[in-house]
Amino acid sequence: MIGLAARYALVSLALVLAPACHAAGSEAGRLPLAYRTTNGAYPWTGRLFAVGWQDPAQAPSPDLWEAGDRLDRRTAPSRRIFTYAAPAGETAWAMPLQWDAVARVLPDADRAAVDWLRGDQPHPGLRPRDTRLGHAAGARVRVVAPPAWSPGKPGHAGFRLRYGLRPHMAWLGTSDGLLHAFDAATGEERAAYLPGALLPYAVAMTAAGAPTVPSPCPRPDAQDVAILGAWRTVLLCGIPASAGAGNPPAAFVLDVSDPDGQMPFVPIWEVAATETLPLAGRGPVRAAGIRGADGLRWFAVVILGASAKGAAGAARAGLALLPLDKPAGAAWAGQHAIRTMPLPERDCLGEPAASQLVAVSVLSDLTGAALAAYATDDAGQLWRFPLADAPQAGAGLAAACLHRMRQFAQPAGDEAPVLLGAPTAPMVVYGAGNELAAVADDLAARSATARTARQVTTQATDNGHILRAIPGGAEDAGWRLTLPHAGEQLVEIQPLFPGYLLFVTRTPDGAQRSYLVLAATGESLVQRSTERLLVATGQLLPPEASVFATRIELPGTPAQAGEPGRQAYSLSVWSATGNAVTRVAQTLATRRTGRLRWRELVGPAREDSP
Repeated sequence: MIGLAARYALVSLALVLAPACHAAGSEAGRLPLAYRTTNGAYPWTGRLFAVGWQDPAQAPSPDLWEAGDRLDRRTAPSRRIFTYAAPAGETAWAMPLQWDAVARVLPDADRAAVDWLRGDQPHPGLRPRDTRLGHAAGARVRVVAPPAWSPGKPGHAGFRLRYGLRPHMAWLGTSDGLLHAFDAATGEERAAYLPGALLPYAVAMTAAGAPTVPSPCPRPDAQDVAILGAWRTVLLCGIPASAGAGNPPAAFVLDVSDPDGQMPFVPIWEVAATETLPLAGRGPVRAAGIRGADGLRWFAVVILGASAKGAAGAARAGLALLPLDKPAGAAWAGQHAIRTMPLPERDCLGEPAASQLVAVSVLSDLTGAALAAYATDDAGQLWRFPLADAPQAGAGLAAACLHRMRQFAQPAGDEAPVLLGAPTAPMVVYGAGNELAAVADDLAARSATARTARQVTTQATDNGHILRAIPGGAEDAGWRLTLPHAGEQLVEIQPLFPGYLLFVTRTPDGAQRSYLVLAATGESLVQRSTERLLVATGQLLPPEASVFATRIELPGTPAQAGEPGRQAYSLSVWSATGNAVTRVAQTLATRRTGRLRWRELVGPAREDSP
């Protein structure tokens, strides 16, 4: 999922942490380790490669399969492409992307343009292409797996048993307005979706020279939620605005519970930005379960832009909760009203809050109940929105500024904050400009005594940098890191179980670097026998490389009477280019477990130092 500068081959991947070997013959054993996208022969076409092992005794292959090639082998009529629209006076519904259906909504639609979107060979005057797959500029792959065991969620066990053998699906949005659902193991397109909010703009972009549309889901997110008493797996998507295409920001949610069903997905709703709902379309859309008198009620958490006529009369940016149980034909009113959460009047420095939010993540407990939302903004600030006691529609929630980067002058990236379990309070890791910060969300301790986060220093070596925390400061108050190269900026950050972070950066010249650090301290550590050693990280990568990680469980120490056990894992970081996959870094990670491993049941696990 690493986006690169436009002058380089754009690369995107979905991180898949899995053992090197799986049960023979199972789908899990055939799943790729990662997925990466590259440019096609034209600026509007692209490729999707799967990275994985053809032979476990050798390095992973960079091209197990390529989805565009498999898509090109299909006949256009064999594809299942749907859109979502409402003819005049009718309720919105999902319909096949065919000219007769589209003409009911867009009477002036060109039949050749609709056929082009379905995959017909280019017609005179329409865009040429070398593959049917569109360019995935800045978009990421999201793999939706079968439902996992989720203790503490009533009724979820039956849902898991029903869909436990469904196929893994890899979702990717492209610049022709299509959101593709690929079989993650084979690369075959199961279905595709063109949101109604992009339909007229996608039809127009088929003409040569017309602006392309944005990806319909550049940061897809998926979660199991309960809607009207029934569990479902939903895919949540935001659509950013495009000045060239002219489309407004929008958001939509798909029910993707049954990819083998008659309908491989079912649209739940779509909504486009208006003056009263100024959707920003930035960052991932999240799901949040809010407690109420009847149990959890699930909402989509979206970012609102600052607007003079914003929701609830607020001129400031903020978040909005959109109920997932709203029927497609119902209005956003009454029991389906949108709950808004504007930023407070003052920012971290006590000045009038004028920033725009960039990305959001939601912290939930084991029952699925949302506790808080954490959002970053374009001023390098981290905001906390409480969700545990969300009020009724129309009432605002008090947000608090948790942290502000010291020097922030670069454009804000759209990477969402990473949430980690910690002994006393959640740890929120985010990057802005040339800095990264791990912030402990402990408001009680924060108000009692000022706690100083540890500064992480960098020491140059031949193949990277050694990251070391300076002694002093509160050990559980977090850490701060200034990236060692001029103009270096965070591209992606991922937690690696147990207890590590992998983040990738890019400098203005297009060079990439990958860092593997201990999440609790920000240090680059490796364990050898009983020693904990500081090692180099931040290795230089080819500009076109994609980065992913693997985890292999090693023999551990079983728990004895009165003594905890210990699990051990080998973590490897890989760099994949067009013709090779190279191991960049490797470390050993361990963690303690109780005799019955209760920590996996009662709450966020505390990750131990290796």
